[in-house]
Amino acid sequence: MTQNLDYELLPLLLELAQRGCTYTPRRISKVEIAKTLGVSSWKLNKLLQLAEDEGYLEKQKMGRVFSYQLTPRSLMLLNRVHRTLSMVLKTTPLARLRGVVVPGLGEGAFYMSISKYLEAFKEILGYEPYTGTLNLKLDSESTEARRKLREIRAGYRIEGFSVDGREYCGVTVYKAVITGNGISISGAVLDIDKTKHGDEILEVIAPVKLRDVLKLRDGDRVEVTVLG
Repeated sequence: MTQNLDYELLPLLLELAQRGCTYTPRRISKVEIAKTLGVSSWKLNKLLQLAEDEGYLEKQKMGRVFSYQLTPRSLMLLNRVHRTLSMVLKTTPLARLRGVVVPGLGEGAFYMSISKYLEAFKEILGYEPYTGTLNLKLDSESTEARRKLREIRAGYRIEGFSVDGREYCGVTVYKAVITGNGISISGAVLDIDKTKHGDEILEVIAPVKLRDVLKLRDGDRVEVTVLG
């Protein structure tokens, strides 16, 4: 199961939980749920079938109608999201950075391809990032805020190292929440010691491909809440 699918099913599972489908089978109004989620009846039926096929939902026939109940797998997902949100909301942000999506130079993908960096990212973040970065061009105020982050020496430090005679520079990692098109994803910001980019270019990583999950195109506005 990919995290992309988790994110796709999460709104449906949350809505079913609010409608009492957590521990007992409940009849639901597909019309009401489709309206709440802002999807068509066809899309809702597809999501329900997908959730059932992937083991997130059980469907039971009661007479001429069906009832639905969330499975333990659903409850694990909802609990994980709850823990993440609790941690994020209790954390005082170090900065809020705003910018627009721009094409990258492939520099971030290079760091994702080096095993020692990747191991460090996994240890710091608790997951293996998608092999690529989202590049944002920050506005002037956010660029200055980014520079001030370096002064307070926050974040998680990966010192430079040498492999087979080749030198690799240090990287500072900041946990963050990335928001675009009304969707928020937990991720991180990379501050690379030696880079071809100026301070106005921010490289962001996450466990998923952010362009796809946040439905982003070049020029779209994104906000990054830096947590530390």
